[in-house]
Amino acid sequence: MKYFSNIKLGAIHFFASLFDIYVPRHANYFLSVAVALDQFCNAILGGDPAETISSRAAKARNEGKQWGCILCKVLSIIIQKNHCTKSLDANVGSNSIIPD
Repeated sequence: MKYFSNIKLGAIHFFASLFDIYVPRHANYFLSVAVALDQFCNAILGGDPAETISSRAAKARNEGKQWGCILCKVLSIIIQKNHCTKSLDANVGSNSIIPD
Protein backbone atom coordinates (compact mmCIF):
# COMPACT_ATOMS: atom_id res chain seq x y z
CA MET A 1 0.00 0.00 0.00
CA LYS A 2 2.89 2.37 0.77
CA TYR A 3 4.22 1.77 -2.76
CA PHE A 4 1.09 3.23 -4.34
CA SER A 5 1.25 6.17 -1.96
CA ASN A 6 4.78 6.96 -3.18
CA ILE A 7 3.66 6.74 -6.80
CA LYS A 8 0.80 9.11 -6.02
CA LEU A 9 3.19 11.61 -4.38
CA GLY A 10 5.55 11.34 -7.35
CA ALA A 11 2.69 12.00 -9.75
CA ILE A 12 1.66 15.04 -7.70
CA HIS A 13 5.21 16.44 -7.91
CA PHE A 14 5.25 15.84 -11.67
CA PHE A 15 1.86 17.36 -12.46
CA ALA A 16 2.39 20.28 -10.10
CA SER A 17 5.49 21.25 -12.08
CA LEU A 18 3.50 21.07 -15.32
CA PHE A 19 1.17 23.77 -14.02
CA ASP A 20 4.17 26.06 -13.58
CA ILE A 21 3.99 26.73 -17.34
CA TYR A 22 1.19 29.19 -16.59
CA VAL A 23 3.46 31.25 -14.37
CA PRO A 24 5.59 33.24 -16.83
CA ARG A 25 8.00 34.55 -14.20
CA HIS A 26 9.20 31.01 -13.51
CA ALA A 27 12.59 31.03 -15.26
CA ASN A 28 13.57 27.41 -14.55
CA TYR A 29 10.43 25.71 -15.84
CA PHE A 30 12.18 22.99 -17.83
CA LEU A 31 14.54 22.18 -14.97
CA SER A 32 11.55 21.88 -12.62
CA VAL A 33 9.79 19.52 -15.03
CA ALA A 34 12.95 17.42 -15.39
CA VAL A 35 13.39 17.12 -11.62
CA ALA A 36 9.70 16.28 -11.15
CA LEU A 37 9.90 13.60 -13.84
CA ASP A 38 13.07 12.26 -12.23
CA GLN A 39 11.37 12.06 -8.82
CA PHE A 40 8.30 10.45 -10.37
CA CYS A 41 10.43 7.76 -12.04
CA ASN A 42 12.24 7.17 -8.76
CA ALA A 43 8.88 6.68 -7.01
CA ILE A 44 7.80 4.19 -9.69
CA LEU A 45 11.04 2.28 -9.08
CA GLY A 46 10.24 2.06 -5.37
CA GLY A 47 12.27 5.01 -4.17
CA ASP A 48 11.37 8.03 -2.10
CA PRO A 49 9.15 10.33 -4.23
CA ALA A 50 11.04 13.38 -2.98
CA GLU A 51 14.44 12.00 -4.07
CA THR A 52 15.97 12.07 -7.53
CA ILE A 53 17.43 8.98 -9.16
CA SER A 54 20.83 10.70 -9.17
CA SER A 55 20.78 11.16 -5.40
CA ARG A 56 19.67 7.56 -4.92
CA ALA A 57 22.45 6.37 -7.25
CA ALA A 58 25.05 8.40 -5.34
CA LYS A 59 24.00 6.75 -2.07
CA ALA A 60 24.17 3.31 -3.71
CA ARG A 61 27.61 4.13 -5.16
CA ASN A 62 28.85 5.24 -1.74
CA GLU A 63 27.68 1.90 -0.35
CA GLY A 64 29.67 0.11 -3.08
CA LYS A 65 26.70 -1.11 -5.09
CA GLN A 66 27.54 -1.78 -8.71
CA TRP A 67 24.40 -0.25 -10.24
CA GLY A 68 25.09 3.05 -8.46
CA CYS A 69 28.70 3.14 -9.67
CA ILE A 70 27.69 2.46 -13.28
CA LEU A 71 24.81 4.95 -13.32
CA CYS A 72 26.92 7.70 -11.74
CA LYS A 73 29.66 7.18 -14.37
CA VAL A 74 27.09 7.39 -17.17
CA LEU A 75 25.48 10.53 -15.71
CA SER A 76 28.92 12.14 -15.33
CA ILE A 77 29.43 11.70 -19.06
CA ILE A 78 25.92 12.59 -20.25
CA ILE A 79 24.74 15.33 -17.87
CA GLN A 80 27.67 16.87 -15.99
CA LYS A 81 30.89 15.84 -14.31
CA ASN A 82 30.26 14.50 -10.78
CA HIS A 83 26.49 14.85 -11.29
CA CYS A 84 25.59 12.24 -8.65
CA THR A 85 27.86 13.82 -6.04
CA LYS A 86 26.38 17.26 -6.73
CA SER A 87 22.81 15.95 -6.51
CA LEU A 88 23.31 13.88 -3.36
CA ASP A 89 20.75 14.87 -0.72
CA ALA A 90 21.20 13.12 2.61
CA ASN A 91 17.91 14.54 3.94
CA VAL A 92 15.67 12.50 1.62
CA GLY A 93 15.34 8.83 0.86
CA SER A 94 13.81 7.51 4.08
CA ASN A 95 10.44 6.83 2.41
CA SER A 96 11.79 4.26 -0.04
CA ILE A 97 9.70 1.17 -0.59
CA ILE A 98 12.52 -0.88 -2.09
CA PRO A 99 15.75 -0.42 -0.16
CA ASP A 100 18.94 -0.25 -2.23
